[in-house]
Amino acid sequence: MIESASGNRRQTTSIVVLIMTTGIMWFGFFMMMPLLAVHITNDLGLGATVAGIVLAIRQFIQFGLGLFTAALSDWAGYRFMMMVGMLIRAVGFFWMAFATDTLTLILSASVSAIGGAFFDSSGKAALASLSKGYKRETIFSLNATVGNLGMSIGPLAGIALLKVNFTVVGVASAAMYIVNFLILLIFIPSIVSPPGDNTKSGFGLMFSNIGTVWRDRSFVFITFLLVGYYSIYSQINITLPLVSTQLSGSEDGISWVYLINSGLSIALQFILIRYLARFFKPITLIGIGSLVAGLGMFLVSFADSFVFLLVCVVLYALGRLVVEPMVSVLVSDYASDSTLASYFGFSSLAMGFGGVFGSFLGGFLYDLGLEHNLPGLCWWFFGLLGAAVMLGVVLFRNHERQALPAATENLTTSGLGVSSASPDHD
Repeated sequence: MIESASGNRRQTTSIVVLIMTTGIMWFGFFMMMPLLAVHITNDLGLGATVAGIVLAIRQFIQFGLGLFTAALSDWAGYRFMMMVGMLIRAVGFFWMAFATDTLTLILSASVSAIGGAFFDSSGKAALASLSKGYKRETIFSLNATVGNLGMSIGPLAGIALLKVNFTVVGVASAAMYIVNFLILLIFIPSIVSPPGDNTKSGFGLMFSNIGTVWRDRSFVFITFLLVGYYSIYSQINITLPLVSTQLSGSEDGISWVYLINSGLSIALQFILIRYLARFFKPITLIGIGSLVAGLGMFLVSFADSFVFLLVCVVLYALGRLVVEPMVSVLVSDYASDSTLASYFGFSSLAMGFGGVFGSFLGGFLYDLGLEHNLPGLCWWFFGLLGAAVMLGVVLFRNHERQALPAATENLTTSGLGVSSASPDHD
């Protein structure tokens, strides 16, 4: 009894430390990343399209490679992969701090992306593994809330350091990942997934887990839908900083966008998710959140003042605070204990392709709209994309409801019964 209680205390402590590293990581990331597009466009004079390309490449490498690094972490251990990733990200951000041309920006962003590929899915899998037996909606919403706290403070620190120069901002951002490396080294025990296929090991097990996820067609379709959401999400790093700088007249406007975006999540996410989770499935909340975030983007096309823009950001933030923890809960529900990181890695493809699609197209449409006197072009597109994601969720739910009676009938006929463990059925 005492041993069990002690184990629970250690598990709870590890969860708290992991959540703390999320806050530090988001603080470091958002200290520099919102300023990068403005730095590339204004300071280096390379244009919004180049900024979009750099951000798109970073997104694609991190979340495309994440499929394989995540499957590898199911075998190598979550903490080990996180620690390696923190060090690589620190190197990439430090290099980016001194980049002055397109090629160096792309190379440094690529290194930082490789680091992210190592720690992103493995970190989520570690939290999902440790939170087994807890209410995961609560754990992941708390994790997102702490992350948003880092997101809200990060841009303020970045803008303050920008008064010196952008290099100082980049070096400080890199230092946050060194801090996280030391925290993981000292306070987090080794975390490995339970054994899966005992007939395979190493790379054989890695590709076996990837195959397991690929054969889960429902999950593959959900990942496809999430590409649309993450295309909208990526605008927080590219077009929203640009339009906020334009309407406010200085980079200080960026901090207000991030304060509202993350401040609403800090204030409402934990309570709102606990309430909404009583009535809606995670997939339904993902659709609703994408629709609301898309509506916020659409309304930016009518923003003729900075205050109106902030109203649009409120809608964007409300949609985002609903979607983020629900994605993690949904992935955890679909995965088995031995494939947690593999499922998180596969779902990261949505962020990868969505980041590429959203960052490149966002920058391109923003420039194109200015060139042809259609400033709303970018915002119309992402507004319609939010509606398309909601429509996809409705079609998916209808398909699952129609498929359930047939599956029940087949299993009943064969005398097997039907499981109620699926995360997709009411």
